[in-house]
Amino acid sequence: MLTAAATALAQTDDTAGVVLVGGAVTLLAWVLTPLWLLGVLFVTPAVAVAAPVALAPSLVARGYFVRVTRSAIQSGDAGGAPSLVAWGELVRDGVKSAALSAALLAPLAGGFAVASGVVAALVAGPVDPGATAAAVESALGPSGPTAVAVAAAGVGVAFAGAYLLAFAYVRPAALAAFAASGRLRDGLNPRTVADVAATGPYATAWTLGVGALAVGYAVAVPTAPLVVGVALAFLVRVVAHGLYGRGAARAMAEGSEDRGETGPAVGAARADTRAATTRPGGRATGVAGAARGADAAHRADASRGRTARGAATVEGDRAPDGPPVRLVSGDGGRPMRSEPPAAVQVGRAVPVDGGGGDVEGDASDVGDAADTARADDVNDTDDATADPKPDAAARDDGFEWGPTLDEAEDKG
Repeated sequence: MLTAAATALAQTDDTAGVVLVGGAVTLLAWVLTPLWLLGVLFVTPAVAVAAPVALAPSLVARGYFVRVTRSAIQSGDAGGAPSLVAWGELVRDGVKSAALSAALLAPLAGGFAVASGVVAALVAGPVDPGATAAAVESALGPSGPTAVAVAAAGVGVAFAGAYLLAFAYVRPAALAAFAASGRLRDGLNPRTVADVAATGPYATAWTLGVGALAVGYAVAVPTAPLVVGVALAFLVRVVAHGLYGRGAARAMAEGSEDRGETGPAVGAARADTRAATTRPGGRATGVAGAARGADAAHRADASRGRTARGAATVEGDRAPDGPPVRLVSGDGGRPMRSEPPAAVQVGRAVPVDGGGGDVEGDASDVGDAADTARADDVNDTDDATADPKPDAAARDDGFEWGPTLDEAEDKG
């Protein structure tokens, strides 16, 4: 697991571009976000209008880590890290990732707000602090008020520390649940998150991720002024999120096996996936919704494969023992739209097929229109049967038509 996560970035289409752009985005996030906060708090609130510019690098980085987690869930140990392209989708995923963290930290913020209100009431509110201190001193002795204040502060610090530790453990599991389905509500569903977090594979992956972050930041912080440390900090976070995704994928597979359920693969080395709860109308939610979409794409692809024309399938998009994985975006779990490959977007290749789309987007479109595809396939089969191509041997024009040209005409 650790080796696969550490070497995943080397298997992407543009490793150098991901490292350089990711390091630049991380550096801008470290510089612009604190400056923006200081400007809002200590200069003028009007600086808040610059939030889209100041927060954009941080949101792009967050969105890329969501994409890394999703890629690790879907492809397992056999997949590489995704390319840092399609920034609009990265920003949307980054916003949802930030909202997920804010929602998980809301109880802690509420507790501190209540504690601050109590302290304010004791110091400058309707409660007389002198009378309160005198009552405590008469009950506990001269050192009573000091002991009560120290005990209250200790309880608050212990509560905050325990909550932050739990947040550090649960937050990657919630992020994995959100990344797997593309729906933010799955990341906030306690049952869905607990099904991932309370498993051995995820605990192992989380421990390895924390170790990678500790070692990486220990080296990155001293070298941060040289900019090399910033890129290293980005790389170790990519490794950590790859570990989170791989651990979550194994946890989902184990949960499916424990319940005796079978379904579409969550990655290239996965044959089962976790089934989510259903609503009263029988509609699947959560990770199972993405799995159901992959099953529909598989059925449509199998139907198209029986026609005379056939359907193109890339071996890398199909799991060894399962149907092709349907990629989902963070925009409500809808399939990712067709876009040029990463090598084309970074300028390393030029498309020559004329189609302009990638296989992943085509597979998603097939999954969304399975019934229409089946109807088209029946018509194509009838046309191929009613209008067969003439035999090359029966032609008397003196030119020998090879099988390759015939196939090209059929496909055209």
